[in-house]
Amino acid sequence: MIKIRDLIFEYFDRDDAGHLTEMINAIRGINFDAEKGDFIAIAGKNGSGKSTFARILNRLVVPLEGTVLISGLDAMNEDNVIEIRKKVGMVFQNPDDQLIGSIVAEDIAFGAENIGVSPIKLWDQVISAVEMAGLVVYDENNKPNSKKAAADMKKMLYKRINDLSGGEKQKVALAGVLAMKPKCIVLDEATSMLDPHSRKEILDTIKQLNKKLGITVIMITHLMEELSYADMVYIMHNGRVAMKGRPKDIYAREKELLALGLDIPACAKLGKMLFEEGITAASDLYEINDMAQSIKSRFPNRFFLNTKMPEERKSHKEINPMQAVLADKISFSYGDKKIFEDVSFSVSKGEYVAIIGKTGVGKTTLLQHIPGLLKPRKGQIYVDGVDLWDKYTDVRKIRCKVGYVFQYPEQQLFAKNVYEDVVFGPRNIGISEVEAEKRAYESIRLVGLPDDVYDLPLDKLSGGQRRRVALAGILAMEPEYLILDEPVAGLDPEGRRQLLEIINAINKEAGITIIAVSHDVESIAEYADRVIVLEDKSAEEFNDVSESFYHMYMKYGDLEYLPVGMQLLVVLRSMGLETDCFETDAKGAVKAIRAALK
Repeated sequence: MIKIRDLIFEYFDRDDAGHLTEMINAIRGINFDAEKGDFIAIAGKNGSGKSTFARILNRLVVPLEGTVLISGLDAMNEDNVIEIRKKVGMVFQNPDDQLIGSIVAEDIAFGAENIGVSPIKLWDQVISAVEMAGLVVYDENNKPNSKKAAADMKKMLYKRINDLSGGEKQKVALAGVLAMKPKCIVLDEATSMLDPHSRKEILDTIKQLNKKLGITVIMITHLMEELSYADMVYIMHNGRVAMKGRPKDIYAREKELLALGLDIPACAKLGKMLFEEGITAASDLYEINDMAQSIKSRFPNRFFLNTKMPEERKSHKEINPMQAVLADKISFSYGDKKIFEDVSFSVSKGEYVAIIGKTGVGKTTLLQHIPGLLKPRKGQIYVDGVDLWDKYTDVRKIRCKVGYVFQYPEQQLFAKNVYEDVVFGPRNIGISEVEAEKRAYESIRLVGLPDDVYDLPLDKLSGGQRRRVALAGILAMEPEYLILDEPVAGLDPEGRRQLLEIINAINKEAGITIIAVSHDVESIAEYADRVIVLEDKSAEEFNDVSESFYHMYMKYGDLEYLPVGMQLLVVLRSMGLETDCFETDAKGAVKAIRAALK
């Protein structure tokens, strides 16, 4: 299907006069093979060359040297471009980069229509793609071919693209590729903005297409747990292939991965801990069910029939409304579509509060109400006791208290270089130039960027660096509340760790309140003080992080909403081991398992 030899690709930068100013070796002599039906994952740090490699597969860029054959077609030959793109479909990290229609049906049909699919077949392929991408879900209450299923399908097909959440847009982008019936699908961080359940749903669907239809899958990912879906894994570093092997072989090389800025997934770490504690007999167990079965086979006399799951818990916290963000029964709609109704929540100064919920439930919309980017249809938002939408309120003054870092940092970066972008905000709030410069330099250092980055153009930054610059620009305004929308999505493990530590330091050491939407349950478990769960157009507050995760599991029945340690505890409890289910980290889970086995 794909054969690549001695691949080399370089980026060239030129000044206004056309003179060469910089050359970047993005790909350095890569050899790569993918047969029909292969599922290959490619991982590596930001800037390792993964996305460039993906674009070469789809013939979006042309390599400088080497051989690239796609189904026998020479990708270097301009005459083969259309045929190659028929065979290789690509889903990008940011769906806005490839969505062009005004409604869902129009966007999904666009690619298939442009490669010559007949009008008679087109509609069937669009509907099939919607189902495969999980945009319409069938269950016991909504069976295929039922009236409800038909109504749900029609409603989805005629939704406006601008009314979709980030996760829904990503599913539409995937559906648009599936409607073209490609022989190969390239996923460039395509699940990074989805909630854990939707991510698993998409990957399970891709795996089924891979196995049943023989579609070749090339998956670019920073999420190391996703490597387990693949048959073969390539690890890239500085434009070269640094490691290659099966997922289990890659996971076993933890020290090498760490040296490359990566890590083994939380599930693999848990498996190693269980082995080291003598709870399991094998060190290479990377799946929760495999771990649970191994424990039961070793300690069968500790598992009992009719063991019940524990009841949900919910504790509360009193807050001072004069030192907090407070939402009082707010409601919001996009046209006739209700996003949430009578939602109330509070965030005290100094807290680190995470907002979680399924993709499309309205988390980003809720965040945008806090600094007044959106106005509720009814209800009030208070910041330190001040009604944001009272006619006497100076909204500009309130917004200086509330910093907002968007889901995609490039949406708020606009200046010619890093320094000019960071200093822009302070310069425009009436402080002296000396103070504005001081704040800019301090903020750039605070987010861990090196001194030589100040004059660097923004288009030279990696995804992780752009997030840090966006964060620095907000911190230079000296906010009291900091809102983060998916702060670590799309970052490699090392970049994720570094940014999370920076955010935690901003909260714990600088005392800035953090309000973050995130699908990264492991980081929420480690850093958040409290959690707000947004669901069914309403919100629930949990004073204990473990209580919020357990609530999500009991409501939806999906283990993916739990940190891996908690996943194992819940599975063991359901199998009859009377263990605690409210430990969120791996060490706590292992301790709880040991206690139950004794």
